[in-house]
Amino acid sequence: MGECGFLKLASSFAQDIAHIQGGVTVLVIRSVDIREKELLDKIVELHQQSFKGFFLSTLHPGFLRQLYKAFVTHKKSELLVALNDDKPVGFIAYSYDTTGVYRYMLWRRFFPFVWYSFLSFLKKPSIFFKMFSALSMPYTHTREEEYVKVFSIGVAPEYQKHGLGTKLIEEMKKRVDFTHFDYITLETDADDNDDANIFYNKNGFKLSQEFITFEGRRMNKYHYRVKHEHLAT
Repeated sequence: MGECGFLKLASSFAQDIAHIQGGVTVLVIRSVDIREKELLDKIVELHQQSFKGFFLSTLHPGFLRQLYKAFVTHKKSELLVALNDDKPVGFIAYSYDTTGVYRYMLWRRFFPFVWYSFLSFLKKPSIFFKMFSALSMPYTHTREEEYVKVFSIGVAPEYQKHGLGTKLIEEMKKRVDFTHFDYITLETDADDNDDANIFYNKNGFKLSQEFITFEGRRMNKYHYRVKHEHLAT
């Protein structure tokens, strides 16, 4: 086989195993296994890169590690990762049972959470009230409809604006049984966050509520329902 023929064959094979969009080649988007400790550590690093200056990124890395471990091991939650040549370049964490996953975090991983919360508090005492609010969520949260909640979605800075976030959202949608769940929901900052708000609108999410947190942050809550999509018949 000549060099030209070999290159054509290699190109065809690459297209068979990869999805190419906006210049980013994503070989696979899959669930994370609890045995993949190194991958979990890299997802923690990716979270810190994607959310610089945000509350969770200021906490001890061990806290984030325990948090994402909970999404991997909780039976009604999931952590998906996007890999490019085995390098994690994006992730999405979501749960079918928000109250359950928070309680699971507190009770099944109580001592690690307390320890890393303490280390985070020593590093930055001002986070105390934010942490108390987050950890009390299981006892203040009510559920009137069946829904899936996105906890976080992050993409490596160098891979942003290339369609990777959309691919993660699409993969999650494929896994949700909309005959059982009414919608997917998520929350994001309303101010100085135009790119994220535009991104969610482009991916079929509709603004359902605006609210202000106890520390004064204006937030937007979005819902995605299947009826908002133009589905082929």
